[in-house]
Amino acid sequence: MNADLRIPPLRPVAASGHPREPARRPRAPLPRVRARRDAADWVFIVLLFLLTIQFVQVGGAQLAQLFAVVVLPLLLVQRRVTVSGWELWSYGLFLSVTLALTWFSGYSHIKAPEQIIKFAFVFPAFYLIGRYFGQRYLTRLLPYGYLVLWGFLLYQVCLQYLNVPVLYQQVDFMQGALHGSFKERNWLAATFFLASYLCFLQSPRRIPDILRFLSLGLAVTLLSESKTVLIPCGIVLLLQVRGYMVQKALLIATGAAFYVYEFSRELSGDMLQVKLQEERGLAFIESVKLLAHDWLGHGLGFVEYHFAHSAVDVRGLGEGTNAVFCSPLDLMLVAGPFGLFAWAVFFAGLGLGRRATLMMIPLAAWSLVNPMHESETSYLFLGVLASFAMSASLSRRPGLAPVQQVMPTRHQSSTRGSFL
Repeated sequence: MNADLRIPPLRPVAASGHPREPARRPRAPLPRVRARRDAADWVFIVLLFLLTIQFVQVGGAQLAQLFAVVVLPLLLVQRRVTVSGWELWSYGLFLSVTLALTWFSGYSHIKAPEQIIKFAFVFPAFYLIGRYFGQRYLTRLLPYGYLVLWGFLLYQVCLQYLNVPVLYQQVDFMQGALHGSFKERNWLAATFFLASYLCFLQSPRRIPDILRFLSLGLAVTLLSESKTVLIPCGIVLLLQVRGYMVQKALLIATGAAFYVYEFSRELSGDMLQVKLQEERGLAFIESVKLLAHDWLGHGLGFVEYHFAHSAVDVRGLGEGTNAVFCSPLDLMLVAGPFGLFAWAVFFAGLGLGRRATLMMIPLAAWSLVNPMHESETSYLFLGVLASFAMSASLSRRPGLAPVQQVMPTRHQSSTRGSFL
């Protein structure tokens, strides 16, 4: 009876007499498979679609908010959502200070209860749902691609061109710009950028992938006239693409030239003076004055009341506007340094690891010139990015099981990966 004897290779011995451990090879990127669609994939698609329907509301709540109320309890009951203590501690500190300032500071506020509901329940719910889907799509391709995004962009154009009732409503201050079923063109631009950003992160990030990502961003910029969307696109190109230095330099130079050519009329002359003296420049000066008067913050609903009754007239602020143009500045008006700390954690990845910071910098930079913290879509995608970054960093720590061992296999993800 023959026995198959296999002699293990000799291991080098160190000077101490103990076998020397072989050097660890760097961990390769996680392979992502095109798994068969299941209920969780369709939940993600439906949630993204409902986030775009912003004019339809039921009892003051948008359809996506009602849908999230149903989805999140299912995830919590089955323990499919994981967050770090750093995230819980920073947001809990921000929320407790915000509630205290809103109710006990003595300042007058407008629509404070509605904003409290958003910051206490709605935004955290979307962030937690995003954390779940981020963990899910570590080893699976997202259930959509650039072809679907281009189709959905065409759908938004048709909604506005055909003036479809209920889904589309004309907005006076955005004549000619595409906003479709969104209330503002900036939310349309943000949704398409964030969705394409996730597709780009899952791609090999070669030249064709770069061109797909930038071409969609350029089309959204031209249609929506949202000038600032090119800023995060350029940051993604710099931070998420290795090599291709000449190509990246050419693309960035081309983008900068296009930006100046297309929007030069708004960056000079009378329009620039208006922005500096009557709009954002004046809003920044007044906000700094408010922080200098009370650096601890003023609570939710204060910005709307203050600029609605202020002797200084700032364009774009007042009745119906809950936030200034800058996310960290607005969160500081809400809760002072605690608001800035919350922005740094959730928008800039503070304390979540270097990988999280690199992934979130494009959105953090965009939030400097847009109130991104007022959108459920932002928190959904921030949760996805946090899971992408933190799971990858945890898998590299010694003593922890690699992600491949704790994530479902292709067969499991198509049969048991759903929470429905």
